[in-house]
Amino acid sequence: MAAIKDIKPDARILIVDLAFIGDILMSTPAYVNVRRAFPDAFIDILVAPGSRPVIENSNLFNRIWTTGMKTGGWKSVRQESSLTRAECYDVAVCFHRGHGSLLMLWLAGVPERIGFTNQGRWIFLTHGIPFRLERHRTWNHLQLLEKCLPMKVDYNVPTFMNLDSESETRIDALIKAHSKGKELIAINPNAAWPTKRWTPEGFARVADSIAELGYLPVLVGGPGEKEISAEVKRNSKAEIWDLTGETSLQDLAVLLSRCKVVVSNDSGPMHMANAVGTPVVSIFGPTNPGRCGPWLGEVEPIQAEIDCSKCYKKQCTHMTCMREIEPSDVLDSIQACIR
Repeated sequence: MAAIKDIKPDARILIVDLAFIGDILMSTPAYVNVRRAFPDAFIDILVAPGSRPVIENSNLFNRIWTTGMKTGGWKSVRQESSLTRAECYDVAVCFHRGHGSLLMLWLAGVPERIGFTNQGRWIFLTHGIPFRLERHRTWNHLQLLEKCLPMKVDYNVPTFMNLDSESETRIDALIKAHSKGKELIAINPNAAWPTKRWTPEGFARVADSIAELGYLPVLVGGPGEKEISAEVKRNSKAEIWDLTGETSLQDLAVLLSRCKVVVSNDSGPMHMANAVGTPVVSIFGPTNPGRCGPWLGEVEPIQAEIDCSKCYKKQCTHMTCMREIEPSDVLDSIQACIR
């Protein structure tokens, strides 16, 4: 599929990215490149409701739309296509690889539809390239722009998340009241898949070492992840500040930005920390950091070198890839960040 030869300066462009928060953040370098290439264009983005908070303070978009189309079935796809048709977009860039998203754009009649062509998706597109699973998600999105749009692409753009001013005021007051003057190191022992979680005992030993170094360990996570954080606390001797489930996404971003280091499994908070510029010590098991690790991250991800790592299994009976990682491995990376 040949690239689009020309786009008028005031074109109406729709970006479709119905991904989770970590995936959305990995797309932000592509969003920046689109806005730089077309500064006078009218650029909207369509995202899932749960992902909106990580981009709603961005100044890259004219409007942010949300949709429940991923889970709404055929009726929802048709409804969204009608809404999209009414906006008269000239170009749609679909980073989401769901067939439903591409079908929606085809039904909406967007003249130029750009996306990934794998698994028959090309039938809905006017321009596209295959998604290469062996390469990083961010790289794939930048490649899509470079190969399909009349623009130069900068691959050295970092991920980003703009901070909310009200959250900054709230979190700064909270830190002042609870930190006892100590610098913070955040620990995220949670992840969507059980196989992506390092052991609570390992995180507890790291928390102990963080406290011995004079920092305050802070546990973070979502409302449904409190038990995992509680298990870390039960196994630790240190005084730990537990904020699991106590922060909004915007509050969490501010908190992570105020930390010296963030220690995290492969998860949304890992990408949030990277996006706000905090060094991330990332722990990987069944997933491949070369595909989904912190983009342009300062710290080498930690992963056991065993045959079955990077298997992408959501269930495992032995979890060897995680059990092989020692607290000393994590602590060495933390100390490299704070020297």
